[in-house]
Amino acid sequence: MIRPLCVVELHACADPDCLGTIRGRVARLWADVGGVSAIDQMMFEMAVIDIASNIVRHGRPESTADGSMTCNLILEVYSDRLDARFRDDGRTAHVDAAAMPGDLPENGTGLAMAKAAMDVLRYERCDDANYWTLSRTRTRIWPPFLTPSGGT
Repeated sequence: MIRPLCVVELHACADPDCLGTIRGRVARLWADVGGVSAIDQMMFEMAVIDIASNIVRHGRPESTADGSMTCNLILEVYSDRLDARFRDDGRTAHVDAAAMPGDLPENGTGLAMAKAAMDVLRYERCDDANYWTLSRTRTRIWPPFLTPSGGT
């Protein structure tokens, strides 16, 4: 079994304040482990924040009096990939309808952009909870003195 190089977790109420906390946890992830390319950092963080925003904006359950819900997030860095796993107790998400709209819309692109940024974006609903799995294969960073073919 391959062990992650770094794991960062968050267990919080899924409210607008948690988005800033998630950004902070992602920043901590990059600080704790080096060697992740800038493009991988950018694409992974964008997808994680887009899914978190979707949970906060659209997941509020109608069945609770105060509309509160929880969100658990696990971020993992492996030598070959970046993983994020969410669990929230909000409403059922409708991810199949997520497609990139045209003509630069202001809203509604989060899920489609997250799908485009990740190699895996999977959603499951089980026992009144939503489970999101995101994974991105890491871009290989070649030493500056070598080309991918091994020459100089």
